[in-house]
Amino acid sequence: MKKYAIHLLFCSACILFMHFSHAQNTMGKLDDTGRIAIAAYVSDQVDYLPPSAANQLQSRLAQVVTANGLGDSGGYFPRFIITPNISVLDKHVVTAAPPKVLLTLEVAIFVGDGISGKKFGQTAITVKGVGKTETKAYIAALRNIRADAPQVNALLANAKNRILEYYNTECDFILKEAEALAGQNRYDEALAQLMSVPETARDCYNQALDMTAPLYRQKIDYDCKVLLNQARNTWNAGQDYNAATEAAAYLNQIDPNAACYGEVRTFAGEVRRRVEQVDNREWNFILKQEDNRTQVDMQGLKSYREISLERARNQPQHMSYNIRDWW
Repeated sequence: MKKYAIHLLFCSACILFMHFSHAQNTMGKLDDTGRIAIAAYVSDQVDYLPPSAANQLQSRLAQVVTANGLGDSGGYFPRFIITPNISVLDKHVVTAAPPKVLLTLEVAIFVGDGISGKKFGQTAITVKGVGKTETKAYIAALRNIRADAPQVNALLANAKNRILEYYNTECDFILKEAEALAGQNRYDEALAQLMSVPETARDCYNQALDMTAPLYRQKIDYDCKVLLNQARNTWNAGQDYNAATEAAAYLNQIDPNAACYGEVRTFAGEVRRRVEQVDNREWNFILKQEDNRTQVDMQGLKSYREISLERARNQPQHMSYNIRDWW
């Protein structure tokens, strides 16, 4: 009897441990998948949507993906999008004092790859709104899009799997494309490409991370040459204090860790001596650059990935999404 009790206790403990471990693993997977980014995007193709209502719709969809652990970090141009189309099912005006507009809208929601144009899935929800104007009625209706709507959750759950599948099967292409962009000196785009790989796609993420440091080094070396050349051209056009000040605007953008920074120091010394000789004024570029070096040293404590991501954030985006035939 005693052995049976011990055996029963042991089995119970095993069951509890297995249940706890499964819960931890499941939570871990959810956390990992949550690192995938989907951006909310409202196309100009949506007919009859007032601009302020379009802003409300984009904000609402952003809240939906964030609530599902898929919010866009804003650090790069996201590949995967959630985008809507709207159909007016019913519209009428209540002749009250003041009159009000009643709208019933069908909001079709699509998720997919906005670069390749591949749609992953779609769903639709019906919302209603009332307002003093049609625009206010639109806004009121769009506020009723629920982040916990079952059909939306199912759509995003499917999208998570499709996105992971993309990174697992297309990793070689992603890395080669980043390498090709770097070969064209389009380093910010290359780094953004690498930064788009979510941590949950671990093999691809690790390979992308390994490429980040050398690409970032190539970028700052390339930028150094370009900016130094611009500074020299600016200085040669005037060779006075004003020209030196304009040249400094280029020099201040150069990373002190760049390979050609020694040339920057030499050039800055030549400019300072010339300014003192011609204008009898002190040019304080080096002092300012030394102050910047302290900031660079602090940034050096971060990973190359964080630095590259920060630089990519500051680049203007010129891409547009391909959603032809999604509706």
